[in-house]
Amino acid sequence: HLPESLLADALHAARGIEIESHRAEALAALAPHLPEEEWPQVLAQALAAARSIRNEDDRARALAALAPHLPESLLADALHAARSIRDEDDRARALAALAPHLAQLSCATLYSLWAGDNDSEGTLAFLAQRTRRDLLSDLRALQEVILALGGEAAVAETARAIMDVGRWWP
Repeated sequence: HLPESLLADALHAARGIEIESHRAEALAALAPHLPEEEWPQVLAQALAAARSIRNEDDRARALAALAPHLPESLLADALHAARSIRDEDDRARALAALAPHLAQLSCATLYSLWAGDNDSEGTLAFLAQRTRRDLLSDLRALQEVILALGGEAAVAETARAIMDVGRWWP
C-alpha cells in the first residue's frame, strides 16, 4: 500500500502512462486506494483507456479486469466496448466478465441495456445481427443477464429457441 502522501503522485504517473492497457491496469489498481469520491472519475479514465486499446485481445483482457471495479454508471459503456470486439473469444471473455455485474443492475436499467432506448441500440438488437456462432457464444457469455431479466423461464426459452432454429435451419 502506498502512503496517502504518494497517492496523488501515483495517480498522476498512472494517468501519464502512454500504453493504454498499462494505463487502464494502473488506474484500476489505484482506484480502491483513493478516496471513494474519486473512484468514478478514475475508473472512467481506466475504461476510456481500455476502450482505446487497438488489440482486441488486450482490450478484452482490460475490460474483464475492470469489470469487478466499475460502478453502475460505467457498466453500459463497458458493455458497448465489449460488444464492439469482433473476435468471438475475446468478446465472450469481456461479456462473461461483465455479465455478473450487469445482472446486479436494477431491472429497469438492465432492460434498457437489453432492449435499447432512444439513445442506443440494445444488446438484443446487436445479438440479432450476429452470425449463429457468434450469437451462441455471446448468449453463453450473457446467460447471467438472461437469468436476471427473465428468470429460469427465459433461460429455458432461449435454449428451446436455439434448438428450434438448429432443427429448422441446420
